[in-house]
Amino acid sequence: MQGINVLRIGMVLLALALAVGCASGVAQQQVGVDKARPMAAEWAQLRQAKGHFAGGEWRQDLDAWQGRKHQLMQELAAEVLAARSDTSAVLALLGEPDASVTVDQADYADWQRRTEWQGSPGPLLWSYHWRGQHDQLLMAFSEGRVSAVGWLYAWE
Repeated sequence: MQGINVLRIGMVLLALALAVGCASGVAQQQVGVDKARPMAAEWAQLRQAKGHFAGGEWRQDLDAWQGRKHQLMQELAAEVLAARSDTSAVLALLGEPDASVTVDQADYADWQRRTEWQGSPGPLLWSYHWRGQHDQLLMAFSEGRVSAVGWLYAWE
């Protein structure tokens, strides 16, 4: 009889641990989204500005290596990769990509080969321009979720 009670208590504790773990995962994702929203809003403003690579004047915050726009894009990329965000979440956070290619398009192999990836690139790639088409942040999707992020640099 005691063995059955111990088993029941063990099962209840396991169920509680799983419930707490799941709730913790949801809370961690929400923290990531909450942290990313203000960064995305700031990035959206910088995205609209014209720097040197978009035909404007050189601007440190837009055009410089580790300038504010570059830093924000790096942080946002890390957030969506860690959360394995789906396409709708990425669209809500970053807006429409500047370009996209699928595995059956000519640019796909070139983009995949020239990019420094974190993760495993999937069959859909979205490009967000940092400095025009000169340097770009790529997001790769597999089964509708971010599977990799990477930078496609001109290296000039």
